Parts: sequence; C-alpha cells; structure tokens
Amino acid sequence: MTKASSPADPGRVLICFDFEAPYGTPYKDEPYDLAKNSSAILDELAKHDARAVFFVVGRMAEDHPHIVRAIADAGHEIGLHGYEHDNLDRYDAEGVQLLGKNLARISSIIEDMSGARPVAFRAPYLLSPNFHKSDIYKVLRDGGFRWVSNREVRYPCELLRPRPGKFPFPYAWRASDGSPRWDGNRFLLTALNARILARDTFYGSSTARLRWLVGKREPFTRDGMTEVPVMAPLDCDLLGLPHHDEDTPKPVLDYSRAVVRAAAAEPGRLTTITFHDWIVSRGNRLVMLSDALTAAREAGSVISTIADNPDWLPAVV
Repeated sequence: MTKASSPADPGRVLICFDFEAPYGTPYKDEPYDLAKNSSAILDELAKHDARAVFFVVGRMAEDHPHIVRAIADAGHEIGLHGYEHDNLDRYDAEGVQLLGKNLARISSIIEDMSGARPVAFRAPYLLSPNFHKSDIYKVLRDGGFRWVSNREVRYPCELLRPRPGKFPFPYAWRASDGSPRWDGNRFLLTALNARILARDTFYGSSTARLRWLVGKREPFTRDGMTEVPVMAPLDCDLLGLPHHDEDTPKPVLDYSRAVVRAAAAEPGRLTTITFHDWIVSRGNRLVMLSDALTAAREAGSVISTIADNPDWLPAVV
C-alpha cells in the first residue's frame, strides 16, 4: 500500500457547513429550494459514507424543523450558527442576553429532535472583525457549548485565484506535484495575517502566534472554549458569492476544486473544510464537496466529527 493511500500519520478532516439559507444568503429575493438543496448535500455525504458538522442558523430549527431533523437522522453533528444571521460583534449587553435565551431555546429543540444538545458554535461572519468576543463566549459556556470555530486565517490561494479574462497568475504557484500551493509561501501567509500576530491574544505573544500560523494551526483554548480555526479557505473565499443557480466560470471552479482537494489531503493534521449550503448545492459547485471527500479518502484521511472524536481537540484549561 502506498504512503499516499495510508499515511503513517493520517489527516483528520472536518467537513463543515454554514447552513444558513435563506437567512444568510445575500440574495434573499431569489427563489431557493431549501429541501431540495439540503437533500443534494446529504445525498453526496451519504455516497461517501461521511459525517459532517452542520452549523445551523437557529431560526431554521423553528421554521424548518424537518430539515434539521433530516440532518440529525443522517448522523451528522449539529452546531449553531447564531439565532438570526447577523454580526454578533455588534451586540450590546441586552443583545447578548437575548442571544443566550434564544440559543438555549433552540438547543432544547435540537436536543428533542436528535437526542444530543449542540456543543459547537460558529458565529455568522465569524465574529469579524475581531473573531472573538468574551461576553459572547461566556454566554456559550453557560449554554453548554464546548467548541467554536471563529478565528479566520487568510490564505495566499484566496488572493491569487484566477478571474475570467485575467492572466492566470495563480497557476505559477504550484507544488512539485502540480497542486496549488494553498498553504505555502510563509511570507504571504504571514503578511495576510499580520493582524493575528499584532492584535490577537491567544498563546500570549506574537512570536508564539507566528509559530502557530506557519505550523499546523491546531485548535487552542481561550475564555474556557476550544477554538477550531478556519484551517482552509472557505468556499466563498475561492468562488466569491455566486447567485444560487448560476454556474461558476470554469477557470475559477477548476482552481477552487484543486485548492479544496489539496487541503483535504494534508497528512498529519486536522483540517476544516467549510462550505455554505446555498453556494455548494447549486449551479455546478456540488462537485467541490465530492472532490473534498474523495481527496480525503484517497489520502487515507479520517473524515469525521468532533462529536465522534472529542480527542481531536485539546482539553480546555
């Protein structure tokens, strides 16, 4: 058996969905078939016998409980993606208090549906621009949440993606096997994430954060929560914000597919690959989910969830 198909230290892949349509899409006036598109995603995961983490907008559990129940019945982990799809960084004390009440109510609804209370949370817009807020994290701790995924990392491949009619400069950025160097070039990676080094607080010093950034970017703890950072480009960072039913131009889609395949096949590390339901399920983009799952399997990586593998995260201290 080859090393590629059975690495000594296999990768661990979290397939994540920001499951937010119709609440989080910028095209709220366009028709969107939530049931059909949800089924397309669940069917693709089932083909690969893969479980994923669905960060669901809280209102969906109230407005479309059959959709959330279908996700749970298929064995996937359900986290929350806020209650409304709005930027929690702007909440005042009253808004934070109301958020806590809404999350507690929705968590009980999901527990009744699935038998498991949500313990994972990703904020809409990732709590930008700071990607962390202590009063929000306290509400999450008090509500029984254990891990979050808000710390954004920007990757050189996002900056260098091809655009129709433009010189395909990104194709000069290749690894020796021809795949995109999505995770390479430490100078660009550092420059794009200078704010993390200068203004964030985890690991206590900018030097320690630099080692983390150019290393494996493993989960870390702060404010009593485990933070699972964005460990690969989001689909929207590669594809932009396509209208629901339009196809993505082939040069952009081909490049994005190659980036996702390369990220999913990383040996010896935990990688989060995130899709938005309204992006990946429509047009010609579902193939990106298939690519991620296929590449992970071919590399011998384990595709699973934190609910099934709590040891993938460090202990909260």
